[in-house]
Amino acid sequence: MRGDVQMRTMESSYSTKEVTKVPGWHGLVAWDLLFNNLTTGLFLFAAVGELALPGLLAPVAKAAYPVALVFLLTDLMLLVLDLGDPLRFHHMLRVFKPSSPMSLGTWSLTAYSLPLTLIVAIEAAQALNLLPAGSIVLEWVRKLAVVVGFLPAFGSLAYKGVLFSTSSQPGWKDARWLGGFVANSALMLGCAEMLAMSVLSGHSKAAASLRTVLMLLLLLNIIPAGLLFAEFHNTLSRLYRERQVYLALVLPFVGGTLIPLILLLVGDSAPGILGAVSLILLGSLAIRSLIIKIPHASREK
Repeated sequence: MRGDVQMRTMESSYSTKEVTKVPGWHGLVAWDLLFNNLTTGLFLFAAVGELALPGLLAPVAKAAYPVALVFLLTDLMLLVLDLGDPLRFHHMLRVFKPSSPMSLGTWSLTAYSLPLTLIVAIEAAQALNLLPAGSIVLEWVRKLAVVVGFLPAFGSLAYKGVLFSTSSQPGWKDARWLGGFVANSALMLGCAEMLAMSVLSGHSKAAASLRTVLMLLLLLNIIPAGLLFAEFHNTLSRLYRERQVYLALVLPFVGGTLIPLILLLVGDSAPGILGAVSLILLGSLAIRSLIIKIPHASREK
C-alpha cells in the first residue's frame, strides 16, 4: 500500500517534468555560436568565391581572410570563457573521437585555425614586403591552404548544431534540423559579410552579384528555419503564452529576413545594403539567444 502511494507521488512529481540538468550556458554561448558561424561562413564563402570566380571575388576574398581570423579568435575566446578553464579546451585535444560532436568540433576548430593563419600570415608578409608579392610558389601555397581549410571549416560550423540536438535537453533533443539550420545560416552570414566588405571596399560588380546570391540564401534559409521552429513549437507552447510564441517566431523572421529582403530588392545603395546586413546579424543573434534559453525556461517552469 505504501509502495503504491510512493509510486503515485513520484509519477505526479516527475512524469510531466524535465529532470535533466540544465547546462550553465547563457548569453555568452549565443555569441559564441554567432561568431563561430561568422568566421566559418565567411571563410567558406570567400574560398569558394576566390576559386570559382577569381576575377570577380578574389580581391574581396583576400580581404575577408583576416576578418575571418579575427572572428575565429573571438569565437575561441568566448568558448574558453564559457568553459571556465582554458585548459579544458587543451584537454579535449588529447583524444580524437569522431563520433563525439564535442571532440570533432574541438579538433575541427584547431585544424581550421592552421590554414587560415597561414593564409593571413602570407598576405601580411607580402603587404609588409617581407615576402615577394608576385611569387608563384607562395600563391600556390596560399591556395593550397584555402583548399585544405574547407573540410575543417565545415566541421567547425556544423558541430554545434549537432551537439545541441543530440543532447537530452528539452527542446534541443527534438531539434533534428538544428544542424542543417546552423550550417545554412552560416553560409548566409558569410555571404552577407562578403557583400558588406564589397560595398565598403568599392567593388561594385562583386557587390551586385553577392546581393543577388544573398537574396536567394535568405529565401532558402526560410526552409530549415521553418522546419526547426516546427520542431520547437511544442516546447515553446509549453513554456510561453501563445502571443509570446508568435512574437518569438515572427519578430526574427520580419527583422532578420523579410525587411533585409525588401532592402536588398529596392536598390543597391550602400546604406540600404549595410542596413540589411546589420538586420540579418541581429536576427541571427536573436534566434540563437532564443535557442540557448529554452532549457533554462524549462527549468523555471
